[in-house]
Parts: sequence; structure tokens; C-alpha cells
Amino acid sequence: MLYAVVPFVGVRYTPASAKLEALYGPSSTLLDVIDVTTVLVLLAALAVVAVVRKLPYGIGAVLTLSLGATLTAAAGRTWLVDHIPTSALPDGRLVAAAAVIASAALVVPGAVRPAVLGLGAALVAAVALAAFVTAGSTVIGIVGSLMVVGLWWGVAGVVMAHSPLAAARERKNPLDTAALMLRRD
Repeated sequence: MLYAVVPFVGVRYTPASAKLEALYGPSSTLLDVIDVTTVLVLLAALAVVAVVRKLPYGIGAVLTLSLGATLTAAAGRTWLVDHIPTSALPDGRLVAAAAVIASAALVVPGAVRPAVLGLGAALVAAVALAAFVTAGSTVIGIVGSLMVVGLWWGVAGVVMAHSPLAAARERKNPLDTAALMLRRD
């Protein structure tokens, strides 16, 4: 009701599209940076971190999460395109960015993990906004992308929880494990 009355009093609103047009250039540039080469370089760096930290299952967890999430999103975009609008499907660039951040959270030291997750959340939010502004994704597509990564993050967490390093930690202190519910027999 207020929106119908206010223009008669002389108040004018700038259309939202004008504000979004100013964000289109930077958003497009951000999305152009996220390509296969960038993701592969970051995953190689995470594999090196896993090797240096002597996490035997770390590389497997990184590959499980990154490949599983991106392939699930790609399969969804391929198989569901006839039934669901493209903008409502998981966005591949958002899935890739979130998967790299989630993979990093699995293999970095605990002291650095809050910084990685904080900066990663900002990056994922920026990529989600960029995908929304460029009309590549809707809110449903963004939520779907994050759900795909969340599912595979859980799978990769189970892989890490069953690593020999986690088993040794659990033998020393039964309360010091990543997944208390996944007890070994």
C-alpha cells in the first residue's frame, strides 16, 4: 500500500536494475577468474599441504570433495536442463569455489582454519553475488550449489575421520576426533 501512495507524494525510487548494472562488470570479471586452471592450481596446492602435513587421506579427501561436488553439479546441469530452468540449477563456478574452500578447511592446520573459513565465506558470498548479478544463477541455484558442496564436504570429512592419523589420535584420546559418532570397532 505504501509503495502505491509514496510516488504520488513525489518520492521516486531508482530501479534496482540500475544499481545491478554497476555491479555487472566487476561480477563478470570475478567469474572469469574462476576457471579450470585456477581451480586445478589451488587443488594442487592443497594436495601439497596435505603431503607436508603428513595427512595420508588428505589428498583423497580433497579429490573426493572437489571432484564429487563439481561432477555432481555438472551432471545436474546436463540431466535436469529439460525439467528445471538453467538459472535454478547449481552454478559450477560457485560449486568450484566453495569446494576449494571446504577442501582447504579439511587439510590446513587448526590454528589457520578459522581464517580460511572466514575468508572463504567472504569469497563464496562474492561469487554467489556475482552469479546472481550476472543472471547466471538464482537464489535456488545458489542454495543448491551450497547443498551439493555440503553433501560432499560431509563425505570427505568421513574419509578424513577414517584416516590412520585420526585413528592414532583417537587411540590417544577418545574425545579428540573429528567425528565422535563414527566410532571404530
